Amino acid sequence: MDRPAPLDILIVTGPLGAGKTTVVNRLLKAEVAAGRRVAVLINEFGAISVDGALVDAERPELAGIQNLVNGCVCCSLRDDVVATLQAWCDQPEGTRPERVVLETTGLADPTDLLDLEHEPVLEGRLRLAGLLTVISCLAPVDHLQTKPLLHRQAGLASLIHLSKSDLDPSAAVAWESELRRAFRHIPQVATRHGLAPEGSPDPWLGDVRPAPEGWASAGNTSFAEARSLALHWDHPVDPAALEALLLAPPAQGELLRAKGVCAFAGWATRNDGSDRWAFQLADGRLEISPLPLRADGTAPDCVAVVIGTNLDHSQWKRDLRTLEVPPEGARRKVSLRTN
Repeated sequence: MDRPAPLDILIVTGPLGAGKTTVVNRLLKAEVAAGRRVAVLINEFGAISVDGALVDAERPELAGIQNLVNGCVCCSLRDDVVATLQAWCDQPEGTRPERVVLETTGLADPTDLLDLEHEPVLEGRLRLAGLLTVISCLAPVDHLQTKPLLHRQAGLASLIHLSKSDLDPSAAVAWESELRRAFRHIPQVATRHGLAPEGSPDPWLGDVRPAPEGWASAGNTSFAEARSLALHWDHPVDPAALEALLLAPPAQGELLRAKGVCAFAGWATRNDGSDRWAFQLADGRLEISPLPLRADGTAPDCVAVVIGTNLDHSQWKRDLRTLEVPPEGARRKVSLRTN
């Protein structure tokens, strides 16, 4: 009996807020349109998966969706990654995925993912097809040299996507020049809304190289320093107050990322039957996009996720709760805990 063809896996990495989930949705849509069975494995920092909800709403026809939270796929969650991939490989021919997209958290060092295909239970059953790194050109260009994790994410790539290039063409040119100087051998593409121009390199045909000799894992220093908090909303939130809160400099610490799902007070339900909106804060910009209902007709939970270093979590929870606009006669929840 012939052994099934290896399952191709594409790793998508890059800093927090670079636009990885947008790229992943584009990739998944293309695979489904091509008639291939594709699955996605999403790793998020924190206890709640927002990106998973965004993918699930967009691509309900996937061969599989797995969310891994509260850890990092390249260290504490590696066993879960291997187990998930093994389970997909074990599925019967005709139902098993042909391709898998693995989206890492923006705080992950992909160095330790390059040997996944050599795991004993995956040997001969998995092929690392490429490592796509997504970098926002709105981030300061000196981050390539001052942020060791970003330097690793870029240096290990088989292809680099420069996202949000339409928002600041001059910044995109600066990033292209800096990346070419540092990694001349790595192809790079400027994208818009996660879409690469026609004729761009295929991420699935990447030449993934092993990490340079002596290039050990960075130890996820950024991962160790960052903390996340999540809060479920019970009522719609004030859109202007949400914008003001997220765009103002925090009173304490550094805000690395904020994202979530909400309903907005005063905003009508859309024609698609959903009143949910996804919000994303990255590079000092707050983006709002409509979020459709799930395939079963239900709406995603309303939740906010905030990631940062040295943030006052108690204050953030109070501030996020004050954004709610309860209907007449209802009250906001009041947390009695101060830690």
